[in-house]
Amino acid sequence: MTPRTLQHIRHLQRRTGHGAAERGYILLFALGLMAVVTTVVLGVSVSLRLDAQLLAREKEALQEGYVLQSAAAYTALQLGVASAVAGANPPLPEEVRRNWPLWRLPEPGAPPAAAPGTAPSSRGTAAAAAAGTTPTARYEATLGRQPFTAELQDASGLPDANDLTAQEWERLFALLGTAPERARELALLTMEFKNRVMDARGTTGFSSMRELTDWNEIPRSLVRGGTTQVPVGLQDLLVVGTKNRKVRLDTTPVVLLRTLGNLTDDHLQRLATMRRSGTPITAALAQQWTAGTGLIAADMAGPPTAAKARLRLGGPRPTGATLVATLVQQGGKYSVVDSVVDVSAR
Repeated sequence: MTPRTLQHIRHLQRRTGHGAAERGYILLFALGLMAVVTTVVLGVSVSLRLDAQLLAREKEALQEGYVLQSAAAYTALQLGVASAVAGANPPLPEEVRRNWPLWRLPEPGAPPAAAPGTAPSSRGTAAAAAAGTTPTARYEATLGRQPFTAELQDASGLPDANDLTAQEWERLFALLGTAPERARELALLTMEFKNRVMDARGTTGFSSMRELTDWNEIPRSLVRGGTTQVPVGLQDLLVVGTKNRKVRLDTTPVVLLRTLGNLTDDHLQRLATMRRSGTPITAALAQQWTAGTGLIAADMAGPPTAAKARLRLGGPRPTGATLVATLVQQGGKYSVVDSVVDVSAR
């Protein structure tokens, strides 16, 4: 083999080595690119699935919200029908009224009522017990194919949160177990918050209890209640939209009576005696009891002026979303003035 032939062979070997190396680099690059593309595709796929699940949940929540709002309007209609039947002149025949399942607010002092197959919620029962003598009436209905339950309470004796003064807010926070300095601070912050809402919207105050219950300054325990220290929270003690400051001695919670009026131990003892007696509290007794306290007694013989409806989707044992609606009665007709989704009930 000549020297020239050997040089040619070595040259070919060098070219072959470089070509293999280049092909190796290209293969590594291709594999890396495929890995990146695969990762991106998988990431997009997972993201799309998560987005689809999120959209499905949002769609479901939106549909539940529409049904619950419709349930609130349905409840207002049912209470209006019952009011019209009660005030009919001449009265409807007894056999017609007996077979007509009218939705009525419970009489003060009546035991909690339960629809067939239902049981009072522990939270609702605790709230009613701590409130004094506020009973609950329970009904079931179906809108389209969606069943729901309605727990109704007379809210005539609950004050509108917009009508509370700074001193009353401070007293209420203190009665709910807040330290004096913090109660004073919370009261001032609440009034400042209300003033900001008024300036921003040109309204007379809060447009919904949601603005208070979602506000981060107020501790969740004070909003929701359900604890030993705070059995009943603000969401069960106050309403928005009724413009009410009058109290009912048979249903207004004692904590609110102490918030709105100047009460002595004698007042509280006499009130406890009247409530335990089980006999209706007359207008004369109410006026006598409230004299000098700064409280304004509601017409004890008149019809309810407001109601609260706790509406929950589901059948005899509802487990779905819950809406708390406030209804106002005027001229025998009820209308929804506020509604708040109760997330604590989930």
